[in-house]
Amino acid sequence: MRFNKWLGNKFFKTRSLYFKLNLIFGLFFLFPVVGFLFFSIKYKMLEDEYLPFFFLGVLIFSFIGFNILKNLFDKIANISATMSTNYITDISENEPQSGTDELHSIVNSFTAIERQFSNTFKQLEKKASDISILKELSELCYVTFDPEEILYVTLERALLLTNSDLGSILTLEKTGSKSFEVKATVGLGKFVKSGDKIDFDTSIAKYAVINKSALVVEDIENDKRFGRANIAHYGSKSFVCMPIKTSKAIIGVVTISSRNNSRVYTQSDIEVLAPLLSNAAFTYENLRLLKENEQGAVYHKFIERIFKLFNSSFRDSELIHAILNEVHSVVAYDFAIVMTKHESKVGFLKISDFLSHIPSNMAKGKSYSYRDSMIEKVFKQESALIVEEKSDAANLLDQVILNDHDCQSCMLAPLKTEGDVNGILVLAAKKRGLFNDTQELLTWIANGLSLVLERNRLSAAVVKRNQELDTIRQIGSALASSTFDISKVLKYTMDMIREVMNVEAGSLLFLEDNELEIAVAFNIKIKSMKKFRLKLGQGIAGYVAARGEAIVVNDTEKSSHFFPVIDGASGFKTHSALCVPMISQGRVIGVIEVLNKINGEFSIDDKDLLQAIATSVCIALENARLYKETVSMAEHERDVRHMFQKFVPKEVLDKIIHGSADGKPIIEEIRTITLLNIDIRGFSKLALQIGSQKTVALLNGFFSVMGGVVFKHHGIVDKYLGDGFLALFGAPVASTKDADNAIAAAFEMKHSLPIVNRYIKRKLDAFVDMGISIHTGEVVVGNIGFDKKMDYTVIGDSVNTVFRLQNLTKAFPSGILISEHTLRAVRSRLEVAEVEVPASIDKEVGGMKVYELLDRRMEKETSATLVN
Repeated sequence: MRFNKWLGNKFFKTRSLYFKLNLIFGLFFLFPVVGFLFFSIKYKMLEDEYLPFFFLGVLIFSFIGFNILKNLFDKIANISATMSTNYITDISENEPQSGTDELHSIVNSFTAIERQFSNTFKQLEKKASDISILKELSELCYVTFDPEEILYVTLERALLLTNSDLGSILTLEKTGSKSFEVKATVGLGKFVKSGDKIDFDTSIAKYAVINKSALVVEDIENDKRFGRANIAHYGSKSFVCMPIKTSKAIIGVVTISSRNNSRVYTQSDIEVLAPLLSNAAFTYENLRLLKENEQGAVYHKFIERIFKLFNSSFRDSELIHAILNEVHSVVAYDFAIVMTKHESKVGFLKISDFLSHIPSNMAKGKSYSYRDSMIEKVFKQESALIVEEKSDAANLLDQVILNDHDCQSCMLAPLKTEGDVNGILVLAAKKRGLFNDTQELLTWIANGLSLVLERNRLSAAVVKRNQELDTIRQIGSALASSTFDISKVLKYTMDMIREVMNVEAGSLLFLEDNELEIAVAFNIKIKSMKKFRLKLGQGIAGYVAARGEAIVVNDTEKSSHFFPVIDGASGFKTHSALCVPMISQGRVIGVIEVLNKINGEFSIDDKDLLQAIATSVCIALENARLYKETVSMAEHERDVRHMFQKFVPKEVLDKIIHGSADGKPIIEEIRTITLLNIDIRGFSKLALQIGSQKTVALLNGFFSVMGGVVFKHHGIVDKYLGDGFLALFGAPVASTKDADNAIAAAFEMKHSLPIVNRYIKRKLDAFVDMGISIHTGEVVVGNIGFDKKMDYTVIGDSVNTVFRLQNLTKAFPSGILISEHTLRAVRSRLEVAEVEVPASIDKEVGGMKVYELLDRRMEKETSATLVN
């Protein structure tokens, strides 16, 4: 055995399989052949003739056997080479491949394969464990719906996979966030707790977020990328940071380390953790989306309830409280405040409403300055702000919201109206981080609350404006229906002012001889104040009277215009005042002053209202003055009419008194009118027969009837011409029917003549005949004469023409002659007959044609009218 081992180590260890094959063949073939040849020669066996054939057969079969063995050894060598090339991947340095034969190579290959199978089996076992962990993690999402619990389990499994004992998961929920939030920790104890905030910029974990890839640090102290000392409670100097990626973004980072300082993490740890974190991210994202959907459904119902409140009958504080209670059902805040900018104090906020679930010293209507406060930041950036730390600032409002109520979290949302921030919604809670996930919803609520406040403001303004308009309407009605007893009107006005403006006292002062004297007041002792006469510029009232401008003083102690002597005399304490001037025809005639606004301060609206009332009072005073003047003028006009209407036509008198309707002067007015001249035939002879006294009575009776006919047909009697008169149709008031009116008057005069003659016959034993001429033409109408004697009359060639036509009527007893101009001017159809005009008159009338009026139908109609 020792010889074989020695021989194998000495000759065969480094020999190839072919060498051994040749040696074996030689040992088994050459020695028998040589021995056969030796005995053949010695015993003369070569002489046998069959021996060469035998020897040749031995050679051939030996050669064939050798080739068969050689082929077998070739296959063994090929198998050895193939196994050495393809399967041996883990051969020890102590077992080198070179210098061994093919059989040893095969043995070595099988040994390496066995080791590989062993390693692979171990890896498969580890993969099975990993898969089991992943399966456990995936099944966990069916057991719990808490994303934070998923993250904690993920951290535990990650530590188990990497054989580590320290780790944490940080989340970055909001895009652009400046800090991480710790969601889960293992092994870090009190140093890092769930819910802690870690600054994004100073944390190494940010590189995993920025680069969106895993970060492997083998030694943080020697790593040139960071160059910082290791922190003891984080364990070893080597650690792994891997981002947790969802389909849309990176939501957080997993950090893994170990208390074993010799532990060094490599890329293989990354490969192990990648499937776990992918699955965890997928599960976390699904649970988060599921939670968001559930939360969205809750928000949807919440928004529906809010809209119902908006459209409900709730108003003012009741509506705001209802909205804040609904908000509390979604976000469990501890107290809420609605603040609006102060109307008169710049830089101040007033508490419009509040709702508290904890003890609070807040009071509705209380004012705070927001200068240098966190609220001022909201006003400047016009967006919501979340504060999660107590304020150490000197601003009182910050201290009241956070410190006095021991709140850990606060959200401030601006209340915008038409793009301007006019207030703020404050929600505060003792629970930290309460508003992080609801900021968008609460901002929407703030916008809705802005609309509510604006609607409340507008509703209040409308109600107040309606009250003001009603007050002004009542005052106007009192002024309109008054008997112009100014003292009663002013007293009623001051009573209305007291009611609508909600003030403690008020007074109305008139300005006489540059001094103000009180006329009427309420809640002020007028008798004691009558002795005071304020000069212009003295006190608030004197200042307003001197400047003619309204003034609002909400703090009399700070006003340089306040005159305290009056308070001393009246015993009334003035805190605030509103004073407006009464201006009539551009001149200040007095002031109205109200004192001490109840429950608030005087505003611009109060000033406008009081100014409107003052204007109404001025109008009332002016109306009273005009009323007196109007009454005086009416009495004067009545006297004038009574005196002159007997001598001047009514139309002329109206024009003289009231003026022309179109504003044109009465004198020198050129217009086209129709003139009618009536003349009594044989009047001179008749006058001699009956005497002068009866002549006057005859003329008065005749003119009474004929003049009445003229007035009836819208004409006027211009002048009396002894035994006749001239009538005008179309002056001073013209119409399209002036010529028709003159024709109708002429017919009625003609048919009135028998009636007149019966009267004259009975009274004077006489009768008359007449002639009527009518002409239409252009004349000058107006007041003719001088300042002591003027007549409203007409002049012009048309007047002469109508008188010339009168001369032609002598040949037509009680006839009516009209010119061709009148015939063209009338609108009705007339039956006429042309009259031959003597040459002497024809020349005077310029060849104008003259017609006798023969329309029997019209005469019958006129007669019937007279009979009726």
